[in-house]
Amino acid sequence: MDNANIKSEHLWRNLLRLADRLSSSGVTVCDLPNRLPLPQLRVVGVIYDHHPHGIMLKEIADELNLTPGAISQTVDVLVKENIVERTVSPSDRRAILLKPTAIGLQLKEQHTQHVDNVMQTICKDVSKEDITAFTRVLDHLLEQMNLLQNSNDK
Repeated sequence: MDNANIKSEHLWRNLLRLADRLSSSGVTVCDLPNRLPLPQLRVVGVIYDHHPHGIMLKEIADELNLTPGAISQTVDVLVKENIVERTVSPSDRRAILLKPTAIGLQLKEQHTQHVDNVMQTICKDVSKEDITAFTRVLDHLLEQMNLLQNSNDK
């Protein structure tokens, strides 16, 4: 393995460690990350991203590259937790849209505030320029990963 691969693996491991530590950074007013496993949080995130219009289950499955059956089980849990609700589509009464509930939106806001507070704390000694560069690099890596995944799906 050459140095580039070692550095890439090191970067990957550190990103995963940071994400893991951020998600378990302590119980706050919002214990959503502590109540839901990562796959359920990913589904919630997609539903939040499509608020207020809602999103169909198949669209979530497509976006997360999972089966509708796997998403359906997760949605059942989220509905039971009163984080997500099923609503009828205004354009097709047979279609069910998934939307966050008021409680779900409140939990999201609390979680977002918690993440912002933690990030401000851990980044207090990092310059604004470095944060901007890091964000730009992460955005670029995600874009390239999406392109790679899309080309592999064809």
